Amino acid sequence: MEFTWPVMLWAVGLVPLLLAGQRWLARRQQRVAAQFADPRLFERLVVRPPRWQRALPVGCYLAAILLLAVALARPVAAIPLPVNRAAVMLAIDTSRSMVATDVPPSRLDAARQAAREFAALVPRSTKIGLVVFSEYGQVLLPPTTDRQALAEALERIQLQSATSVGGGILEAVRVLPGRAQVLGERLERLLRPNSPQPPLPPPTGPAPALDDLAPAAIVLFSDGVNNFGPDPFEAAQLARDGKVRIYTIALGTPGGTVMRLDNQLVLVPFDASGLERIARMTDGKHFASARAEDLRAIARELGRVIGWERTRMEVSFLLVGLAAVSMLAGGGLSLAWFRRLP
Repeated sequence: MEFTWPVMLWAVGLVPLLLAGQRWLARRQQRVAAQFADPRLFERLVVRPPRWQRALPVGCYLAAILLLAVALARPVAAIPLPVNRAAVMLAIDTSRSMVATDVPPSRLDAARQAAREFAALVPRSTKIGLVVFSEYGQVLLPPTTDRQALAEALERIQLQSATSVGGGILEAVRVLPGRAQVLGERLERLLRPNSPQPPLPPPTGPAPALDDLAPAAIVLFSDGVNNFGPDPFEAAQLARDGKVRIYTIALGTPGGTVMRLDNQLVLVPFDASGLERIARMTDGKHFASARAEDLRAIARELGRVIGWERTRMEVSFLLVGLAAVSMLAGGGLSLAWFRRLP
């Protein structure tokens, strides 16, 4: 424990002085009483409570004064506080196939709306980030509790061309707390050939143990067709090794759909089998739609994971509260036993 105003600790010296004063007064009362009656007769006339019963209320008052004296020095301590350590990355497919309207108003708009609904379902203390992926994954927002920043990032999403599901998973894993340190070279090796993101900075300290990592998950929205970048199943295995679950949400209809692009009728494919395998590999779950009940199921699955972190803070208020309790206890005992305050 440290003190912001250590000079105020002089007040602690008042406690032994007050104790000495109380004992002097008690002896003085005994001498005054002896002047009015023989000590042997006085013991028959007055029933004196046990010594411990007389000392306990006084001890409560002195303890309260001691706590207040220490509080004057404004002590600072590292105390464990409950925190929500969970972090979730939303990964949204932004390939051209997401313009298909078989999921109204379009696959991309449905993903964007589902992301908003999901953010509203989880506790506000849960950190949420956003990654989009086409030819490669791109982090639009690292994990944060700022829901306004998330809404603005969702509005910035733009369509690209190819689809790199693996790239999206890797970029999401990269920014989740502690994963870059734990996965290190393996993550860098898979990312670098296909990512324009800057190289990962060298770790500044020892890598955290897997059991100490903050709980993390990826919610991936896609039509499932992968045609570019790293192997999505190798990326999923890396996520599993980093204790990251992936929940996949398929956007599309079986067999795909036909729509007009650039004045031509084209088949826009849909394949959810890869998404199901990714979810299964990481102990996540796969959902065949982005309905509200599916999003609620993911939110329940993730839950609110509470951890304990030691935080340095001033604890004067705790000492003042304990002093008030001690003062009230002393007064209560005095009234109950002696019908008066000492």
